[in-house]
Amino acid sequence: YDRLWMLVDARSGRFVTQRQHPRLALIQVSINEKHGVLELNAPGMSALQVALHPTDLGAQVPVRVWYDTVMGRRCSADADAWVTQFVGKPTHLLYKDPDCPRLVSRYVPEKCAPQAGFADVFPLHVTTTPSLADVNSRVPSKLTHTHFRPNIVLSHPCALPYEEERWTRIEIGRDAWSLFITSRTPRCSMPNVDLEVGKMREDKEPMTSMRTFRCVDPGSPSFVCFGMQAAPQSTGHTVWVGDSVVVREYGEHSLTEPL
Repeated sequence: YDRLWMLVDARSGRFVTQRQHPRLALIQVSINEKHGVLELNAPGMSALQVALHPTDLGAQVPVRVWYDTVMGRRCSADADAWVTQFVGKPTHLLYKDPDCPRLVSRYVPEKCAPQAGFADVFPLHVTTTPSLADVNSRVPSKLTHTHFRPNIVLSHPCALPYEEERWTRIEIGRDAWSLFITSRTPRCSMPNVDLEVGKMREDKEPMTSMRTFRCVDPGSPSFVCFGMQAAPQSTGHTVWVGDSVVVREYGEHSLTEPL
């Protein structure tokens, strides 16, 4: 279900994020698979429930996600009213149109043709606990993986920080699900959002501190990077907490063109 929903400015068609509206960090999302419901809760708001597997989708809406135009479908008038009230301006809650695939072509091997939902680019974003621990040893306030929004977190007590930046292919689990590690993840200002209060930190941390030690990509040396973008070689696999990870290929990464 990751990255299948998105908030969109009803006037401009641009995606709405915590960069412009840090209060979005206060929305709590839960999934009830048994009843097929996605539920949103926020301070001062009644709960909003939308179908986890929507079949009665509304109008098709093109939305701009960085360099791509991605097709979404409006969930419902009630959902639009809920997000409009919370954001404070006309806003749609969109579901990724299942009939309009979004193919990712940049930085992927020829034998790989991944699809993405409303993610910035790639469907998978990988972070590791040793790298986060290193960042936390250098910034004023402790961070969690949530500040960087990965959907795969890897942990190993003996791994080195940023070792993942040397990987180009890994395998996960008993069925050896293959992931191509495609590039570093350049960071925007969203890690500066205080997730407890839904506001940007006035000291612009942790990005100010990270700029002193995480501008490491040779192709884009001005970008603060943390985490790795990834693309699956195939679909239909299940990843479980505790799955083993094997690094199969190593190489170099360089952001010579925009993601």
